[in-house]
Amino acid sequence: MKKHRSLLILTGALAVLVIVYLGLGSYNRKQEQKEAETAEENTVTVTDISDLQEISYQYEGNDFAFAKNEDVWYYTKDKEFPVAQSYIDAMATAFGNLTAVRELKETDQLSDYGLENPKYTIHLKDSEGTETTLYFGNAVEENYYMTLNDKEKVYTVSGTSLDTISYELNDFLQKETLPSIGSANLKQVTITENGNQTVYDSKEESQKEDLAAIAGGFGAASFGTCVEYAVKDEKLASYGLEENEKIKIEAVYEDDDKKEQTLTLNIGKLDESGSYYYVQLDGSKMVYQMGKEVVENMLNKGE
Repeated sequence: MKKHRSLLILTGALAVLVIVYLGLGSYNRKQEQKEAETAEENTVTVTDISDLQEISYQYEGNDFAFAKNEDVWYYTKDKEFPVAQSYIDAMATAFGNLTAVRELKETDQLSDYGLENPKYTIHLKDSEGTETTLYFGNAVEENYYMTLNDKEKVYTVSGTSLDTISYELNDFLQKETLPSIGSANLKQVTITENGNQTVYDSKEESQKEDLAAIAGGFGAASFGTCVEYAVKDEKLASYGLEENEKIKIEAVYEDDDKKEQTLTLNIGKLDESGSYYYVQLDGSKMVYQMGKEVVENMLNKGE
């Protein structure tokens, strides 16, 4: 009888604990929802521009200006410059949908916030031609004082928004990419130099070692510094990339879908340091540097 009574007591206590647990869970969820709603109510919207078409600003003494054409960002000073779209998209999001940490209810002189002569000025224009100008002044901990347009209101905003403009022009350049090539998917390589062709084929047992060395070069290959993004034909000679000077590598490989593809890479001369070759994808206007050892492995000239 005592055992039965003890079991009933334990069962009742467990039921109470379950009810308390469920109640706490429900309470916590309600509190989280309430806090989220409060945070949303307290959010101060500074800008709400969903269709930005132009962004311009000055950074480190350099002027930058980007505009959109059919949803593609371009550099207004040089439309041939290949813009990395993700950088400008991030910029558009940061400044087009800017929220404040807080709005100052009482303000002093703009000079007290570094807004009389702002550190950064961002000009925005939407598809209807409406212009918005953002001014960023002194830093305050991890935030910045900022105002916009007529400078009537002063806010503090997160400094992360300014991270999107903290780049040099070359940082915005979209490099080309090389496919993934290695011993497992490299089928054939043809190297043309001084009018002579050398062919390495995976079907030839005697060439397995050579092809493995070449594959090692391709596996480590990547484009380094882009020295020209729109090279003119008359300048190709300065990189050793004229038709009668360059070395051409044609690599036949299998892609992820097991389909055969061909990559054609032009190899020029070594740069002044002797550490890098000038290289170019066939048909491209972009010229890059690539490490000497990597290139010579691709040419099967490695040690």
